[in-house]
Amino acid sequence: MDDPILDAPSPSCYAPLAPGFTRVFELEPGNVSDPIVGRLVPQAIDGEPYEAVSYVWGDTRNRRDITIDDVTLSVTSSLHSALTAFRHRPNQDGSQPPPVRRLWADAVCINQADWPERTSQVELMGRIFAGARRVLAWLGWEEGEDGRRHTLDAIRFIHDFMEDPEAGLRDARILLHHHDVAAPDVRLALLSEEDRSRFEEQARKWEAVKTFFEIEYFHRAWIVQELGLAREATMFAALRPAAGESGNDDHLIELDFVDWPLIGRFVKFLDYNGASLVTHLNLLSWVAHHVWMVWETAADGSPACDFLTGMHWTRILGVTDARDRVFALLGHPLAVLDGHPVIRPDYTVTRGLVYTKLAANFIHATGSLDVVNLVDHEHDPSLSPRNWDPHDEARMPSWVPDWHSINRTTPMPYPIAACTPHDPSILISGSTSGAAATPLPTLHLTGWLTDTITTVSPGTMQTTDFPITNLTRELAKTNPFWLDHLWTMLAPPASTPATETLAVLDSLSLALALGVREKGQPASTVGPGQPLAEHRASFAAYVMEYHALVTTATPDVASDGVQLPERSVFERLPEEARGEMRRRARGASGGVFLECMTWPSMCRVVYKTRGGLVGMGARVTRVGDLVCRVRGSGVLMVLRRVEGGDGGRGGELEGRGDGDDGVISCAFVGPTVVPARMKEGVVDGAVFGEAAGRFRVV
Repeated sequence: MDDPILDAPSPSCYAPLAPGFTRVFELEPGNVSDPIVGRLVPQAIDGEPYEAVSYVWGDTRNRRDITIDDVTLSVTSSLHSALTAFRHRPNQDGSQPPPVRRLWADAVCINQADWPERTSQVELMGRIFAGARRVLAWLGWEEGEDGRRHTLDAIRFIHDFMEDPEAGLRDARILLHHHDVAAPDVRLALLSEEDRSRFEEQARKWEAVKTFFEIEYFHRAWIVQELGLAREATMFAALRPAAGESGNDDHLIELDFVDWPLIGRFVKFLDYNGASLVTHLNLLSWVAHHVWMVWETAADGSPACDFLTGMHWTRILGVTDARDRVFALLGHPLAVLDGHPVIRPDYTVTRGLVYTKLAANFIHATGSLDVVNLVDHEHDPSLSPRNWDPHDEARMPSWVPDWHSINRTTPMPYPIAACTPHDPSILISGSTSGAAATPLPTLHLTGWLTDTITTVSPGTMQTTDFPITNLTRELAKTNPFWLDHLWTMLAPPASTPATETLAVLDSLSLALALGVREKGQPASTVGPGQPLAEHRASFAAYVMEYHALVTTATPDVASDGVQLPERSVFERLPEEARGEMRRRARGASGGVFLECMTWPSMCRVVYKTRGGLVGMGARVTRVGDLVCRVRGSGVLMVLRRVEGGDGGRGGELEGRGDGDDGVISCAFVGPTVVPARMKEGVVDGAVFGEAAGRFRVV
């Protein structure tokens, strides 16, 4: 469903469909170079068995003709290759011909020139893929023998790896610790012959895995429900047939295949246990893990991922039509509100209006701001109210997630709620009709002003900067010695008591890892969580490992432009605090903390407030932004006053608002965590002395 054929007459092979019906393509057998020929058979979704084809549309300008009921239809080359690979081959001995293969493929089985039909079939897509006997996922042709070798190496390696994933990860860590971007040959020369051979073997295998997950198929939004709803899903690839083969040949296409559930378990293990390896090797396996997470279930069999979080995980995937970011997930079991679909497909309005309606529907139905806290602005939000513009696809309020923007962060599933997660008094003023020149809807909230941000870390945190390996690699990073430079910004005055300094350091560690998971608290959905004692031990070990690295660095080995820290975090702590960090680190590994904080911290910033609080928030966070506790939100929010809204007060927190009605007008910046202000059982900011506030979010 990636590419509608606009303004084209309906081919005569398409007759109107009855409600609840679809079409199945009965594909005739054929040799490699034979034309694709078949017929369309209307049927109820739960009628005769069929298989559904999941594929990438590909370049819509690269098209091939097929014949359906004696009518010529143009399809993308990608679908043509899938049909070529999946159809049965004629029996070469002249015996009884093999049967037709009954397939469902969107570009063939849906009349793409009929918008009403296309819309109605989109609503049925979930049922179509759930009802298929099997889903055939076409990864595409393997380009030459080298391409096939990469595919086969990756499939075999994944099978072997999952026999003992812990051992496989241990073997792979040689790549993390002995590969230098700046001087790879020099580093490898230091290894023994046995270790060098092991390094080269691991590098070859993981290069095949890297190539495998770069296949375009894994980066397409529609595969999410196509794979997730399948009773059985198998992925296929094949060596591209040689050009010029005759139609009478007996060439057999050898299909290489792997089951989707095995791929899902593999990518899940990597993300939760080998995040540093994934980022070091620049593996895109995490994209496939996002697809897998959407369909995970809890112990009781219920969906573990809600619809909105599924939307967030899949926004990295590609679509031709931005509205399909919503419509491609309508088969999810939680895509309902009060017994009705979260939204109905509508291809006549902008993506901004579709996304706004979706957000408003969830807020109205749940009294929760969960959807708002999935906003991830690529650029600073607008600071002024605006009107609807049907010609501006991206026009939407600051509090609505633009699912079509590039997602670089995880959700913030902090285990301790900052405020009551539901508030029936949340109000949305304005209309979601999208009529030209009418105001965008505004969100009206109540809560408390926690503090004002005074310092923000430069740039965003990059996952490749987090691992601690060796000095050469450290100097080649985008942000070398990032933790030490971060502490320079956050460290309290030298005269601060050791206990208070440790409290600031603990707040930083909890923010970076999105807290800990004690017994009875929800498991993390973004990485392995730890109890507090284990968290403190692994973070202390991480600090000590950075200290050991810093002490080996001298100014004369620094690369151009690399600013070495004057002292490590450990050296800047009071003596009593250093003793406590040594005690905590005994027997612990900093690698455990690294795996816990890699995905939560990715592409976020750390900040400090006027009152000395440490928090982590969205990449667009700025000095002067307000940290707020808002009813209906389980995490804190960062809001930014609209231009002129602070009356010249420079962002000072006061009990009254900006206007005569005491309301602060602002734009939504993003969710945030401030561990020192997120305590078990405390959902009232007055407990911390925070001033009550009312907020008008444009």
